[in-house]
Amino acid sequence: MTDHKGGCHCGNIAVTFTTDKDPATIVPRACQCSFCRKHATRALSDNAGHIHLQVKDAGLLGRYRFGLKVGDYVFCKSCGVYVSAYMEDGAPGEDGRAWANVMANAMDERDIWAPAEPIEYGVETEDGKRERRRHKWTPASMTIEG
Repeated sequence: MTDHKGGCHCGNIAVTFTTDKDPATIVPRACQCSFCRKHATRALSDNAGHIHLQVKDAGLLGRYRFGLKVGDYVFCKSCGVYVSAYMEDGAPGEDGRAWANVMANAMDERDIWAPAEPIEYGVETEDGKRERRRHKWTPASMTIEG
């Protein structure tokens, strides 16, 4: 497994994307929703890998939800960088699993990934969205220091 590092511009949010795959074979997804188009997203994931988000200052952690409100779009309130989409998957109060993708543009090595392919998810139901993410996104964890 190889660790690929990245994060926001100011360093408040660090990300480690661990995968066995060659970066040139991971095709980033360019979601065509209005939020993702405004951010020129190139979402990376590997269902057999792991994504870890490390947050230094909880007060600077931004989480945005829209549409079906199935997951959080994680960004830094200090520098504004959109780092990851993150979905916790479990009943409230349970220690459920989490799934994420990470933005190729937030990685230290942005240009090692395959070219992004546009993709449209506009017709998904909430259950369909959760199911797709469980199969396509990366198992994830988040640590918030303070």
